[in-house]
Amino acid sequence: MNWYCSDDIYVSPAALISFAWSAPMRDLAAKIGISDVGLKKLLRSHGIVTPPQGHWNKVHAGKRVMSPPKAPPRRPGETGRIRLDRRFKGLVDEVPAIAVDGPFASQAVPEDLGDLRAQELKAIGRVAVPKNLDKPHPGLAKLLKREEQRREKLRLSNWHWDSPMFDTPLAQRQLKILNALFFALEKQNWTGSVSERDRALDGSCMIGHRQLGMSFAIIGKHRTEMISGYQRPASDLPASTPIRLSLSRQLRTQIKTSWQDDEAGKLEIKIADIAADLIVAAEASFRQSLIEEQEHQAQMRKWEEERRLQRLAELEAQRLEDLKTSGTLLARAEEIRALIASVKSAVSAGKTSMVPADLAKWERWASAYADRIDPVLSGQVLSHINVPELD
Repeated sequence: MNWYCSDDIYVSPAALISFAWSAPMRDLAAKIGISDVGLKKLLRSHGIVTPPQGHWNKVHAGKRVMSPPKAPPRRPGETGRIRLDRRFKGLVDEVPAIAVDGPFASQAVPEDLGDLRAQELKAIGRVAVPKNLDKPHPGLAKLLKREEQRREKLRLSNWHWDSPMFDTPLAQRQLKILNALFFALEKQNWTGSVSERDRALDGSCMIGHRQLGMSFAIIGKHRTEMISGYQRPASDLPASTPIRLSLSRQLRTQIKTSWQDDEAGKLEIKIADIAADLIVAAEASFRQSLIEEQEHQAQMRKWEEERRLQRLAELEAQRLEDLKTSGTLLARAEEIRALIASVKSAVSAGKTSMVPADLAKWERWASAYADRIDPVLSGQVLSHINVPELD
């Protein structure tokens, strides 16, 4: 799953902190080839605290200064590494990925996913679903603004085709559920957002370095209608219509990735549980990604070996063709030399009236051609002497 430049490096937060506090920012920036302002912005984008202003003046003056901060523990869904471009190579110690079988535990992440869920559920605490969207989560702001623009255009003109998409009772309920869910995740400093896809709500959350997509589905049979070319749930379906919220990503572990209205209650009373499950899913997704990367590398090695063997087979086939060509060329060269000998013998025996000068001229020409096609003398035989090898 390496979608970036192969020259990029991975470092630990601790190593990057050590680098950031090892020398004045302008000196470090000069080694990398960027401005000190650019380096500081880059470090802060990775959550790295840089020395305060005047730090190095105090150091040179022999004054007491604050120590570098400790690296934060790996949180759920995080890789525990920071990706940097090749300019940092050799300046910051690289670190390998966590092994596929762990250990995964940190001060913020228990080894057991069940323990992680209990921890996150306790931290999230009680969550209430607001009755309206008067104070929406920032993750809903863009979509709600777009809806309001549609609503206003429709108010000004009945001919406006782009009407609000999510004013139905059921869609409003779904928005409220996502709104409450995002606020629950925000308690643990994670983010969520919602967008529109094919006139349906498409939710997602970013937990650590894992983005999890979510979508709603109606449970059981229900009426539909064609809206702007899409078959969508009927707009008059009540808010009480049973629905299911599911993750888009398939996980190999037996953890909860789907939640629905059932005998235990509506989704609205399960927000804290869903938020905790999402955090666990992000951690499980990260652990699964390590296995998938290992499988990907194994598959790449398999494909490379198959391509290598195919190329060797092609080279061996060409070697055989070159061998056959050498045999053919050698036979032709020997035939020409045998012909020359026969003609000279016939001239010596007086069996033909060829002028000696003409015979000598013809012999030179024929011998030269025989030498030219002779695979040993021309070097053509070298094309199949050595066993084929790949660079």
